This record gives sequence, C-alpha cells and structure tokens, in this order.
Amino acid sequence: MNIFLPKSLSIVCTTLLLTACSGIRDQSEKSYAYRAEHSVAWNIINASGMDLYSDALVSQSQSKMFSRTDYDFVFPTVGNDKLNEATLSLTPLLQHRATGMSVEDWQSNGILAWIPTELATTPQAASLVLSDKIEAAVLATLNESKRKFRVSKGAGYNNWLGKYVFQTNASRFLVVKFADKDAGCELPKDDYFDPARKNSPTCTFYTSFHDAEKIVRTPDLIGSNATGKSYFIRHDGLNGSFLSPVFRNSADHSDAENERMNYAFIQQVSSHLPAWVILYLSPHEHEGLPAVAFQQGKVHFFFREK
Repeated sequence: MNIFLPKSLSIVCTTLLLTACSGIRDQSEKSYAYRAEHSVAWNIINASGMDLYSDALVSQSQSKMFSRTDYDFVFPTVGNDKLNEATLSLTPLLQHRATGMSVEDWQSNGILAWIPTELATTPQAASLVLSDKIEAAVLATLNESKRKFRVSKGAGYNNWLGKYVFQTNASRFLVVKFADKDAGCELPKDDYFDPARKNSPTCTFYTSFHDAEKIVRTPDLIGSNATGKSYFIRHDGLNGSFLSPVFRNSADHSDAENERMNYAFIQQVSSHLPAWVILYLSPHEHEGLPAVAFQQGKVHFFFREK
C-alpha cells in the first residue's frame, strides 16, 4: 500500500497548514457590493468593516461640487484652479455624532490597505511592502520641499498578554522626523525624549499597523490587480492601524491651522501612494474639518444628496 499522499493533495495540505499557522484567512470568495446611494468615502470604510460614519446631507448643487476629488487642503491658495476653502466651504459636511462612552473606529486617523497578493507571499511580507510604500511616499513629499529628515522603522512590540489574551497580531511602525521652517520645527539631534523639548514644535509622521489577518477580494473601488485578491490592513479593532497628527505646537499657528497643515501633508503623502492605500482622517469639527479618505491624493468626502 502506498502510504504517501498524492503530490497534488500534499500541496493542498501544506498550503492549508501554512495558512493555519500564519493565522491568515482567505475570504476572497466574498465580493463587496457598492452602495450607489452613498459616497465613495462611505463605501470605502463600509468595505473595510469600520464603524460607519454617516454621509452629510447636502443640496444637489453642493453634491456636484463635493463629488470632485481635486480639493486642495493647502489653504488659502487663491487663484488655484482646484477647489479649496476659498472657493468651497466645508461647513455643510460638518456633523456632530454623539457616541456617549463608546469609541468608534471613525474617531481616529488610520490606514486602510488592500495589498495585492502578487506583491507578497505572506502577511509579514505584505506588511513590509506597505511600510516601504508609505516610507517612499513620505520621503518624496519631504524631498519636494527639500526638508531634512530622519527615519526609524521596525517591528512593533507584542508581549505574551497582547498575543495570547488580546489576540493582537505582529505590527510594524514607521517614524519620520523632519525639519520645517514654517512650522518652526528643527530636526532633533537624537531620538531620546527631552523634557525641555516637550512643548517645542514637532514635525513627525508616525504610523503603525498590524499584519493582515485575512485575504479578501479586492473591491472595485480600490482598483484591480492580477490575482483579484489582497492582504487587508484594517483600521478597526485591536489590530487596527494608527496615524498620528504630523504637526504639533507649531510656531505662530493656531490649533485650526495646525490641523489644516496635517490634512495638507497627508494629502501630499497620499499623492505618492498606490490606489490600494487609503489614508483616513477623522472629523475635526472644532477646526472646521470633516472626515476624509485620501486615495492617490484625491479627496473623498462623506456626503449624499438630500
């Protein structure tokens, strides 16, 4: 009797074993059904599994304007052929969402990514692909204005409690500190915390995200790829991504101006990223800024026609 498995069956068993060991689930048989009555931004976070943020109700004429994706957060840029706050007010998009004691996913900044499976063979490799793409995009943004920078990156710390009790996946982080004359930021000489500098202007791009837990069908609104499958990086739950404010305590700038600088910088970074990376910024009503989803520098607002 032949005790060896047929070659094809052996390959299948090995694949299943590796999938089980890596914790990755293949859910690519499910496709996302686009909801045409909602905005692109709403569909993006709905496809991702985040807590839903409602579309603001706007008039027909406003809907046509907010459908454009060329909004420019560098304000004010009078005379620019793109939309900005000088030509299109964002006030109609501002909305207060009471959440009580609960914390919902849309209340924090983060990254959503559908990494094509043809670019990586494992979730860990996919995370490296994403990290490299984001790093290249940030450095391209800084090089455009010849700002000095320093990069730190690597694997995040995940202890026994996180791994086995809270079920958090391995994570990666990226830190890019840079100088910015307008914001009053100087490039620090080292990465050590100095209490004397805690109230000084800081310019730092920081993000962290966890390895993908599942392979999904790439949504049409993200774009197409060779396999039609993607490693999905999420922004919800304990394995959610994080994206911190870039500018803090900027010299001679109000909180509202700091926040506009954050939006403008993230938009620039997004313009250097592939379509499968979404940079999500949560609403900042006090500064007059709504929630947005950036895709290749394009702006997707949360709105629908009344």
